[in-house]
Amino acid sequence: MKIVGISMIGNDADIVEAFVRHTLRLLDHLFVIVHCPHDGTGEILSALQVEGLPITLVLDNEPAFLQGERLTWLAREAYKAIHCDFVFALDADEFIVPPERAAIEAALGSLPPSALVGGVRLRTFVPTSEDPSDEPHPLRRIRNHVRSEDNVHKIVLTPAFAASPDWVIDHGNHTLIHIGDPGHVPVPKLRQLALAHYPVRSAAQVTNKTILGYLAHLAASRPEVEERRVATHWRRCYEEIVLQGATRGMTEQEVLAWFHGRPDLHSRAGELVFDPTPAPDPLRYAHLIRIDPYATLARFTESLIRSRPGKLEGVRFDHAMLPDADGASVDAGQHG
Repeated sequence: MKIVGISMIGNDADIVEAFVRHTLRLLDHLFVIVHCPHDGTGEILSALQVEGLPITLVLDNEPAFLQGERLTWLAREAYKAIHCDFVFALDADEFIVPPERAAIEAALGSLPPSALVGGVRLRTFVPTSEDPSDEPHPLRRIRNHVRSEDNVHKIVLTPAFAASPDWVIDHGNHTLIHIGDPGHVPVPKLRQLALAHYPVRSAAQVTNKTILGYLAHLAASRPEVEERRVATHWRRCYEEIVLQGATRGMTEQEVLAWFHGRPDLHSRAGELVFDPTPAPDPLRYAHLIRIDPYATLARFTESLIRSRPGKLEGVRFDHAMLPDADGASVDAGQHG
């Protein structure tokens, strides 16, 4: 059985090395769309490729976040390049468990031959005040997960999907959508497997994730109805941080609990399960991580402007009067 992974990764420098090493212990190849990284993610992925790990990198410099469209294309390219049997559609903060190839093959082998996809449930890990703050490896630092999330799944693509060009991956990798039909495909559950999910890891990472995530959704220029469907959570968090200053003055732990939507997280410690995900590989590229929300936002904004140079075409300042360095007015035409 040949199994590969596909992913679209942007600003995930603090977890991307752990993700790649874990995934390639279990799968045969990893195809990654490198989406406008500004925090060291691109450099880390390139270093992992230079090591000789079986990873294919595809650069995407379009700031708009078009995950479903891009991953549908990537999945079909993976089938053509590798002639694989199954494709896991993964985010950089999702880790297949149990980390055993035999368990993965047994689970995938149980899918009906006609199934287009299988569903793997999420197991979301949350930071707590007991986490070792000096541990850089996110899987070794964040060791508690929410007790039950059987209603949220991510998809694994089957050979039937490869043979069905009318199906596309929906945003978020939760299901497939038929072209011209708003209905979703049935998703048989692979209960033997789970994805250890680490969406929140530090206050700086949450700020990056929220602000850049929503702006990238906005840059996609989707119809309003579609934007509400795929970006409601992003918009709520963005407005609370940027417009309302919700996280201003919060401690690190309070910011993390706020993003999870669990302000009483610490009082609910009994609902968490201590269940660390195995992380045998050391991190070699932690020195390349640059998680600075201000700098990351500035670089994202610059790339957004540079990707749309035609927006200012037709603007003329022939009759404008602008002050020079001494405060005197000059004809803007003198400056070109």
